[in-house]
Amino acid sequence: MRPQIEFINSKQMLWEDKPIFPIQDNLKYKTLSRDYNTHETSLLIKYPPGWVLSNEITLNVDEEFFVLEGAITVNQQKYTENCYGFFPAGYTRKGFSQSEGAIVLTFFSEKYKDIRIRDTSNLNNLVKYVSLYEEGWDTDYIGIDSPEIASSGSRKKLLRTDPANGDQSWLMGIIPSYQESKVESHPVVQECYIIKGEIYGNCGLMIEGSYFWRPRDILHGPYGSKTGCTIFSRAIGGKLIVDYYDLTEPFQFVDNFKPQIPLEYSNFSKKNLPSKRY
Repeated sequence: MRPQIEFINSKQMLWEDKPIFPIQDNLKYKTLSRDYNTHETSLLIKYPPGWVLSNEITLNVDEEFFVLEGAITVNQQKYTENCYGFFPAGYTRKGFSQSEGAIVLTFFSEKYKDIRIRDTSNLNNLVKYVSLYEEGWDTDYIGIDSPEIASSGSRKKLLRTDPANGDQSWLMGIIPSYQESKVESHPVVQECYIIKGEIYGNCGLMIEGSYFWRPRDILHGPYGSKTGCTIFSRAIGGKLIVDYYDLTEPFQFVDNFKPQIPLEYSNFSKKNLPSKRY
């Protein structure tokens, strides 16, 4: 079970250094949300300058990641800012290191451990490397059902669609002055992290570092952005499908702050936000 978290701001969280990772000594992290039954976890990981893991490692879980700041190197591939990867369970990592420090948005599919056994059965799920800076935004909206955002001129970058269950990850680039004319819901879980900019929603104004995890079929919106923003998004339980509903009154740029969060996250969802980046 994972409670609705909508929304918190990661800037308000303290870095933890309790050793919870089987391979990642001397790393700090912030737990954005966790499923208490499956141990599926979303978090930020902070890699210090000069960190190196020379041994091979093979995890029992899917690991999905997006570099927010700095760079990491895995299997001789360097992932810099705005780079993405999805390593399925059984995929072996070696030469895991970084020299300059990094902040990485990371997702584990369940409780993680080093199984030390290579498994190639899931390699059709592998997304070895995607770079927004190198590849740019997609030229169409194929694969993402979001017609109102698409018609505004906003852009998307589809990062992956799971060939078995349809789960998706993508980047959304919202244009400045964007305003929605509908509220919506999805028959899948939606999880989002604000990378840049800010966006108004029914729970308040989300800025860089804001994060939410929303269960399926929760009515939300409308959204709007004065500045524009870049959002990392995931749909869990299948492809993103948007069900639209008419507004009872026009959208307004009003910070109607009313987060929907469990008690243990209340310290991380304050309206007055610190200026530090992470």
